[in-house]
Amino acid sequence: MMLFHEEELLLSVKRGDASAFATLYKRYRPQLLMEAYQKVRNQQEAEDIVQEIFTSLWQRRRELAINISLKHYLYRAVHLQYAYKCRRNEVARRFVSHAWYTSPESAVPRNLENKELGQQIREAARHVSAPACRKVFELLYLQDWSHKEIAQDMNIQPQVVKNQVSRALKVIRTRLREEEVV
Repeated sequence: MMLFHEEELLLSVKRGDASAFATLYKRYRPQLLMEAYQKVRNQQEAEDIVQEIFTSLWQRRRELAINISLKHYLYRAVHLQYAYKCRRNEVARRFVSHAWYTSPESAVPRNLENKELGQQIREAARHVSAPACRKVFELLYLQDWSHKEIAQDMNIQPQVVKNQVSRALKVIRTRLREEEVV
């Protein structure tokens, strides 16, 4: 059960009160940051997890229905965000290793397959609606830039590059499945 002051704070946030949200952010951010860091062991990734939780909380504030303590809800959100991040990273790793694998003993047929697959991936990448996601994907996989180079070029954090790539890969995988390529 939520404490009385938590209920008032949450009600104010639901009504769009930015100062109530700032209070909630200041109150819970340090604890959530510590919890996220315990899971990922990387300060930047921990900050990204916590930031995503608070961003989502603010964006969904009107439809929130929290029946447990706010603190417990936020800790659970950290755990779920971490699990989601792990799944995303594993799927992206498997997709990349599958899509770009070539073996020396079958170089000619593989090169033809890779060329066709590359064209299909480029075509699927055109369906990524977010321009930043599409640009990051193309720079990373089609122009062979590093995460760091992309981050510097676009003036964003390397973790944001990873997040954008993950979003683009999701759209591309869906598109390729629809075309029965993968």
